[in-house]
Amino acid sequence: MNKTEINKRFIKAIDSLLQDSGLNKTKIAQSLGIKPARFSEILNNRMNAGVDLIADLCDLYSFNAAWILNGDQPMLIPGKLKGQTKPAICISPLPEFPMTSEGVCQMFIEMLRDKDLRFKEQAEEIGRLKERLTALEKKGGKRPSGNYNDVSDVHEKTANVG
Repeated sequence: MNKTEINKRFIKAIDSLLQDSGLNKTKIAQSLGIKPARFSEILNNRMNAGVDLIADLCDLYSFNAAWILNGDQPMLIPGKLKGQTKPAICISPLPEFPMTSEGVCQMFIEMLRDKDLRFKEQAEEIGRLKERLTALEKKGGKRPSGNYNDVSDVHEKTANVG
């Protein structure tokens, strides 16, 4: 474990968080409980990230502590990421999936299962929205804002979500 290398990976984690989540450095610093000036010092390699700060980053944003400390395993913990505006697909490290045809197939099967789960969640949300729209129509007699001809228009407008 080299402090310089750990700090480089910490900065790389912050950079990926800034790209994926729509957060800014000030908001991240606040969420980690440090002053923006100190955070800037770390990001500019004038200070190193401490253990508490790394632990908070991993806890709040689902970064993998083993990756930050040692550089092994994936950067992110698989599953929906905390602090992100969208879920991330994390692929398990390749040693779990040997580079054989069977291992590669297993990796893609896992990715497809994750995709199918997301489609199911989106379909359920569309169903809830349709029910809500129908209930609002019955209650008020007219549709809420928007020019929808029937419930199928809601499906068309939400079909490309995700």
